[in-house]
Amino acid sequence: MKVLAKALNRSDDDGGLRQALREARLAEAAHFEAALDLRDSKSIRLQLLKDDLAPAVRASAAAAELFDLALVPGDPPKLWIDLISHVVMEPDSRTYRLLQDRQDSRETLFESGDRQEVADYIRRHMAHRLVARERQAAGVGMSPMPKGYTTASLILAWTSGFALGALLLLGLAIYLGKFGF
Repeated sequence: MKVLAKALNRSDDDGGLRQALREARLAEAAHFEAALDLRDSKSIRLQLLKDDLAPAVRASAAAAELFDLALVPGDPPKLWIDLISHVVMEPDSRTYRLLQDRQDSRETLFESGDRQEVADYIRRHMAHRLVARERQAAGVGMSPMPKGYTTASLILAWTSGFALGALLLLGLAIYLGKFGF
């Protein structure tokens, strides 16, 4: 009994620390719940954007091959359009931001709070990527690479080599002639 009474007295003597600790834990739990709700709302918005874009990707075999709409959870969640382009909800939970990764940086291509406007921009972006891929496959716009050496470059190389060799032999003959070898 005495031990229980001491424990009760000790809890009263802690200066309200136990109550403050309980309130701090409740506040932290509310903060984590709000953070989870925010992340969930971002994921839901990105899922709606994915649902808007999915018919455009399914409509073309070339688009289905190049674009893979993948919603990746995390902080922040990302909707990947292809290997280098993705959408995040930044700087707030209502703004869509289309980003493209480069070799040394990340470029913001488009930003808006209107989901339909973002979906339209992404469809145009996809169309431009498909046209660029078709052009690359056809070889249009690429400068032709020479297959070998031209006749003029071979003649120039042979003449230069012959002239350099003759000059070296002449220099050697003069050097040897001075010293009487």
